[in-house]
Amino acid sequence: MPLIPVKLPPGLERNNTPYETTDRYWDSNLVRWQSGSIVPVGGWSRLTATPLNGAIRKIHVYRDNSDQRHILVGTDTKLYEDNGSSYTDITPAAFVPLNSPGVGGYGTLTYGSSTWGTPRSGSSGIFSPFSYWTMDNWGQDVILTANSDGRIFYYSTATATVAPAVVTTAPTGNNGVAVTPERHVIAFGQVGSSGSVFRVAWCSREDYTDWNFASTTNTAGFQDLDSHSPLIAATQVREGHLIFSRSDVYLMQYVGEPFIFGFTWLAIAPMMHPASIVPFNGRAAWLGRSGFQMYNGGVISDLPCPILNDIFAEMDPTYGQFRIHGALNGRFPELWWFYPTSGNTEANRYVMLNYDENWWAWGMLTRSAMSSAVTDIAPFMGGTDGNVYQHDAPNVWTDAGNPRFQNIFIETGALSVSDRIVDINQMLVATGDGATQVKTTFFSQYTPEGAVNTFGPYTPRSDGYTDTRVSGRGVRMRHQPTADGMWGVGSTFFDIPQQIGKGARR
Repeated sequence: MPLIPVKLPPGLERNNTPYETTDRYWDSNLVRWQSGSIVPVGGWSRLTATPLNGAIRKIHVYRDNSDQRHILVGTDTKLYEDNGSSYTDITPAAFVPLNSPGVGGYGTLTYGSSTWGTPRSGSSGIFSPFSYWTMDNWGQDVILTANSDGRIFYYSTATATVAPAVVTTAPTGNNGVAVTPERHVIAFGQVGSSGSVFRVAWCSREDYTDWNFASTTNTAGFQDLDSHSPLIAATQVREGHLIFSRSDVYLMQYVGEPFIFGFTWLAIAPMMHPASIVPFNGRAAWLGRSGFQMYNGGVISDLPCPILNDIFAEMDPTYGQFRIHGALNGRFPELWWFYPTSGNTEANRYVMLNYDENWWAWGMLTRSAMSSAVTDIAPFMGGTDGNVYQHDAPNVWTDAGNPRFQNIFIETGALSVSDRIVDINQMLVATGDGATQVKTTFFSQYTPEGAVNTFGPYTPRSDGYTDTRVSGRGVRMRHQPTADGMWGVGSTFFDIPQQIGKGARR
């Protein structure tokens, strides 16, 4: 009897129910595809001997002129540095901590739940403004700020354990900073008595202390943008810097004297948290309030995601936009985003896009910050537990030394191997590495709303065949490892007896 091949494209798709998601993968956790085969996402190592103070919100990894790695970590309340030996508290004096989600006024809670003029208490869907860190390199040093504080700080790598100094000549009340390739520090925020003017300002070239906009001998300047909302982020792309407000996106480009920078309005793009903006390969992608979008070559376009409806359906309506963040994996061509699911106040779900092979996957992982693997071999992530982790490093498969294989899986939707009730007597799976480390469970339903029958789990024999006893319609399968380590699932074949004649089941 010839074996029947089961060929599924990489990535998830979710069409209402697994029964209706035919010949696609339906659900996953901590797996990815490489050249069509399923492999596990790498494990992680904990880098902090003791937890830092507060949930980690920003990780900035860079290398100095001697090619030594440095890490700056911003938490809700503190700033730390790690130069390879330990994490040192270098929080600037009088630093204003990041704020937590707040309680609003008009429109807070349900209609009629309180009285006019009475302060509300408890959780609501209205927040005080987003609070976040931004950091960028000035050579081997770092320019940084937190929008809760608004001052611009200069951190010197040569005196690594000394707190960053305030740039006293720079504007205050900033929402963020960035450094251009032409060596201008740009700062963005609101000015004016009511904060109604949305301004991008920049220092004189090569001098982060010179912000004299009236001078005729320097290149410092500013531009007020006609945005619908405050400016919240700046991200470098191939053509310059994208400037984001909560509603608009502009392209800022170096044009030389006398104007220094030019600005082009690109699109209305309702944003969530600025930390959701992920630059990569001269482009940028983000999850906004209407879905994923991408900037590429001067154009902003929608980024189709086959599981977008499920992401929005399960995202917590209150904390979702407040805690979302993302970064480039770097070791793999993947963009990762984290967000909280319903009932959670911190990001506990990730979704990732492989932009080379164009597939999407997701899983469960609680992380509050992620730094792209640009200057290091693998990305860094931080948790609400105050710990810093390095993920996806070669040959690391555990949860900081603890087992995690029981949480890893990949599950299909219904397999259209037959239009009738089928019996699957045997399965042949190309598993490669870790051939005996994968078990397979089958599920079947006789009707779309019928009871789910479970078969297995089954493990392969030494010759690679897996003996099964599966019967039903709408058959689905779930692969899981039995130990931490490298394993893979590639081409799959079923042995399904041919059913002909009077006794065939239909």
